[in-house]
Amino acid sequence: MSLARASTPALVGLAALSLAVYAISERSLTPVHAEAFRKKLEAVRLMQRAERAIAEVKRERGITVDARNDPERTGVIGPQFTLITTDRGSQAAKSLAAHPNFAAAVTQMMLQAGVRRGDLVAVGMTGSLPGLNLAALASCRAVGAEPIIITSAGASMFGATDPNLTWLDMEAIAVQRGLWPFRSAAASLGGGGDVGRGLSPAGRVLLDDAIERNGVKLLDPPSVLEAVRQRVAIYDSIAAARGRAIRLYINVGGGVASLGGAQNGRLIPAGLTMRLTTRNYPNRGVINVMGERRIPVIHLLQVEKLARMFEITDRAANPVRPGSGLLFIQYRYNLWIVAAAALLVLLVNIYVLRRDVRQQVLGHPHPERIPPP
Repeated sequence: MSLARASTPALVGLAALSLAVYAISERSLTPVHAEAFRKKLEAVRLMQRAERAIAEVKRERGITVDARNDPERTGVIGPQFTLITTDRGSQAAKSLAAHPNFAAAVTQMMLQAGVRRGDLVAVGMTGSLPGLNLAALASCRAVGAEPIIITSAGASMFGATDPNLTWLDMEAIAVQRGLWPFRSAAASLGGGGDVGRGLSPAGRVLLDDAIERNGVKLLDPPSVLEAVRQRVAIYDSIAAARGRAIRLYINVGGGVASLGGAQNGRLIPAGLTMRLTTRNYPNRGVINVMGERRIPVIHLLQVEKLARMFEITDRAANPVRPGSGLLFIQYRYNLWIVAAAALLVLLVNIYVLRRDVRQQVLGHPHPERIPPP
């Protein structure tokens, strides 16, 4: 048996030292503000103010805020069925989408995409997820970007389905309260074919009225392909008039013209995609056109998945408190302490092991190392 091995006491001592140093390093873990903390917090507060303003207007107009379906009383949750309800929808998803931390999440993604103050951002939204609509606009305000907005006025169940307070009306309230100056440049009816297919004639009239009273240009395309072309033309013409390029495309909801179809909504990754994969999508929407131009895209549709991605819900799927979570606070080690600890362990290992082995080779072996006779 070789005697040139570290003794048990030396190994135990080194192990004890390593554990002590590890404990010291762990104690250096401290909470710090996440990147762009101030911008994220500003976006959250803007979204909260917008929701309060919408809820106040609802009460002023005698529109019921359903405490069962809208437990936080955000004002952005509408009835399940109305004449302008275009499709099925989840109450839980619509309620979760109204969480103010989504404004921080969109702000983070916009900054990661390289959007800065004064940049143009193309936005396609519907009335189905008014909470995420507010999050996108609050983020643009916080970052200082200018959105070019095209809206599908219809809404799926529990979205902005009240004919007296459609998404375009909510958008106007935020402007009137001075939260931001952003308004839709154009709007379609939404729903089937982006022209209200599946709605009753009365429902289509109500959406026409909402578009007219908000002074928005009506889009009435003969086909989805033409709806995509019209939207891209509007984005391009406004960008040319501003003399600036579009830096980002944000899709909110499942609008057929924006996404190209429900299948694309599932195929396109949730959140930020810096370069959208060129693949054989069933149909091409505005998001595909922007992706082919190598413009980053943010896809906001799968609410529960987005909430998990940005820890807006905890492990039990319960929403966290607005303004809290890893979007705002991150935990970092003190690198000076960690580096010093690692160097100390390394030097002590070298010193003790060399001294211990040398003593065994030149001196007397430890009793437990003496081979039996």
